[in-house]
Amino acid sequence: MLGKPENPVCPLSYNKPYQKKSSMIQKLSASIFLCLWGIVSVYGNLHPVIDKDPLSIAVEAFDNQTHPYSKERIQKEIQNRNVRWTTHLMTAAGTFYEATGQKRFLDMSEEIFRCAVTAWEKDEQLMRGRDDFFSTRNVAATYKLLKKEGRLKGNEARRIVIRFADLHFEPHFITDHNQGQERALGFTRMYNLFPDAPNANLWKAYTDTMWNFWYANKDVDETATLYSAIHLNDIITIAQESGRTELLQTPEIEQWFSRYLHQQAPSGYMPEYGDDFFFAYFEWIVVFEKMARLTGNASYQEAARKLYKTGLPNLPEKYTKRGWFLRDACEWASIAEIALLPPFIPKTSTPDWGAMVTTRTNREGQSGIPDQLLLTASHVPGTPFVMSDLYAEGSHKHPNLRGTINYFETDCCPHFHGVQRHATDMRHGNTVILMKEESNGFPFGEGSNRWLTNRWFTDWIDFSSSTHISESDPQMRGFQSITFRFQNGQPGEVICIDKVRLRGKAGEKILHDCNTLDAWGDGVELADNEKGGKMIRITLKDNSIHFINLKVAADFSLNDYRYIGCDWKHYTTDDRIKSPMSFKIRAYNKIRKPVEDYVHEEVGVLFNPNIVRTAKVVNKGKDSYGEVILDNHCVDGSTLQRRMVLTAEGILILQDHLIPGEDTEGYTAGSIWQLYQMDERGENWFSTHGGKKIYRDTPNAGQPWKDASGNEIEKRQLLVYFEKQPDRSYGFQKQEYTIQPTTVFSKQCVTPFEPLTFVTVIVPYSIKEKAADIAQSLSTRTQDGCSTVQIKNNKEEITVQINMKGSWNVSRK
Repeated sequence: MLGKPENPVCPLSYNKPYQKKSSMIQKLSASIFLCLWGIVSVYGNLHPVIDKDPLSIAVEAFDNQTHPYSKERIQKEIQNRNVRWTTHLMTAAGTFYEATGQKRFLDMSEEIFRCAVTAWEKDEQLMRGRDDFFSTRNVAATYKLLKKEGRLKGNEARRIVIRFADLHFEPHFITDHNQGQERALGFTRMYNLFPDAPNANLWKAYTDTMWNFWYANKDVDETATLYSAIHLNDIITIAQESGRTELLQTPEIEQWFSRYLHQQAPSGYMPEYGDDFFFAYFEWIVVFEKMARLTGNASYQEAARKLYKTGLPNLPEKYTKRGWFLRDACEWASIAEIALLPPFIPKTSTPDWGAMVTTRTNREGQSGIPDQLLLTASHVPGTPFVMSDLYAEGSHKHPNLRGTINYFETDCCPHFHGVQRHATDMRHGNTVILMKEESNGFPFGEGSNRWLTNRWFTDWIDFSSSTHISESDPQMRGFQSITFRFQNGQPGEVICIDKVRLRGKAGEKILHDCNTLDAWGDGVELADNEKGGKMIRITLKDNSIHFINLKVAADFSLNDYRYIGCDWKHYTTDDRIKSPMSFKIRAYNKIRKPVEDYVHEEVGVLFNPNIVRTAKVVNKGKDSYGEVILDNHCVDGSTLQRRMVLTAEGILILQDHLIPGEDTEGYTAGSIWQLYQMDERGENWFSTHGGKKIYRDTPNAGQPWKDASGNEIEKRQLLVYFEKQPDRSYGFQKQEYTIQPTTVFSKQCVTPFEPLTFVTVIVPYSIKEKAADIAQSLSTRTQDGCSTVQIKNNKEEITVQINMKGSWNVSRK
């Protein structure tokens, strides 16, 4: 724990090499000894290879990743309209100055700011760039710092900063997710700087509306790990800079904060769920440190400590290598930001906790909704841990992966932590799928890859999650236009679209036959199709993002129609067989609410409309049990009853009882698990030689996981074992999407209303053991709804029993 709770604990970055001789430090001079003691007691011994304090490490990394820095390079970034990262960089440099007192960082911040202002005064278009909603808060923070340090005199740069704010002001952008909170923070700061600006009252009204939008529910409807850290940090900062800090010190808010504390794995990692990358690191350390100070709860600083210590030896090279990497360089400023926090005085701590189902409140104000199912006996590092995302709604949601296992670790090794961002298909998870099997491949058919060119596909979006348009009939939906979004296409690549239509229980209904250009926006032309009719043809001018608009609208009942789609194909000028173009169909809601403007989905996605009926967990000693029942699983009318046991040894047993619905004639069911890389296999088992680290831009980096001391984790291999049953086959399929995992499976054909049970055993094991020996030590038997699994673990035999009625037991001898 944290040592003596009555003593203040200094933030991790208050260290001798870079302490600034400021008034803040002078006030703390009486407790310097306690601060230095706090660094050791809170963050422990550093990585043995890195004997530097956290702030020194951050400074060195920032220097490496902004090398070689030059005024000319900054000017080039500004001319390229890299607004987001040039403004981030000016703020990051300012933060390092405040944390270290090194004048060179203030000089850098000033130079970037002045280069930007000079360019913006000549060309206002340079103020706008892609994803620049972060920029307003950075410009305001830098202006404030330069004024405070005497680098800006009088009204210097005042006009252009206010103009920058006005150009980025979108008063109708009301949302609770990270984009909205970044804007709200920016205009909170702008209002504080310029309360007499022409639009200052509008800025203030906007920030008040934004605050009230989320605070009414004391929750944010966000479903991705990293994005949650961003909006939490923004909200806390907004509160501090707008006089609302006390509003974050209520029991309701602390309950909200605690949801993220409970999600943290025993190792310290923040599990990946929703549309996210793994390794949400820097921002969460800051957030937990700030939560600790708001609540007085030492467990939040312990969470920050665990994440820092376990993450540092596992950082990928891209965070430290020398070069010009603005995005990664700016993330290190989070460590410097912690150095500016006041000392933490612990008042309480949260007792150790085990398995639980966390709950949340949605935007409609409905509370008590199941959020995450967490299996663990404790949060002591090394304890086995499983997370299953039950909510899968809100911003950045992956609704087709509801109920899948999205995180699994033992011995501080993340064996599974997702297959990365934009992987939204139900076949991307660890679950039981129910689908019409396509030819030449399972779970993905050989000809179903949407990268294939010169092949017609039919694709849909599920419009059932759109806003209601009738108070009397909750089934009524409506949309006002459709947009087709193309990204990563080749210059000159051609997309053909035909027969835009609705589909549902009432059959199909044409929205546009594509025989004319009526209702189509720019960038399209008519062309002849293979059937003697017409179709729409789109030619991509470059490899940027393209939006093609179709002004058609319709109101309908979900009892009649549910899906919106079209026929389409694409081909390239060089006749390549595949092109990795991204194509999303987007329908704009007739009634548009904050954060509910449209529904969209990537083509080729297999939908899963399931809903959670019940979810529960139980602990017995160091073993955990979880149960979730999912209705309308994969197909309306079908039910999946998933029962899980996580043993103290880290063995995960899944009993999946599937009841296929009426419309499943000709369907195949399969239990699937994603391996990052496959090593060995037998008839019904598959192994991986260690879940590889996965990072943005560096899939399957290939480096083994390390513990907090920097030693390689030996128990990092994983074996997936499927119970043998008649009429069941086993196999694997190498995928092309995101990190290119290998999907292993056990499958069989189904008959409507005839239940079937899959038992899957997941066994972590040491690199010193052989997969075949582990497989031979396993036996499974399911009879009359009761599954018995026996594992010979070294000299011990473990027997796990799971009954469909919910009883379970783990015995050892």
